[in-house]
Amino acid sequence: MSLNITHNSLLKKHYLLVDSTGVEFYASSPGGEPRQFTFSQMEQVLMSPEHVLSFQAGDEVFSIPTNPDNAEDQAAIEMLVQEARRAAAMAI
Repeated sequence: MSLNITHNSLLKKHYLLVDSTGVEFYASSPGGEPRQFTFSQMEQVLMSPEHVLSFQAGDEVFSIPTNPDNAEDQAAIEMLVQEARRAAAMAI
C-alpha cells in the first residue's frame, strides 16, 4: 500500500509517495527527476508550524507543504514517521 502527499502551485509541483520500502520525492525544477530513499537513509523528519514536512537524507533536506485537514496527507506522514523510527531502532 502506498500513500501520497501532493502539493501543486503555479510555480512548483511536489509529491511524496510513501510505501513499505521507502519514499519517492519529487519537486519540479529544471531537469528534476524523482528521488527515492529508504527509511534507513533518513536522518531527520520534521514538521514546521506551517505544516511543511521535511526530511533529511545525507546532506540534503527535502520539503513538501502538507494539509492538516487532508486524511491521506496525515496517513502518509504517520507512515513515514513510523517507518523511519523503526529503521532507526533497527540500526542501533
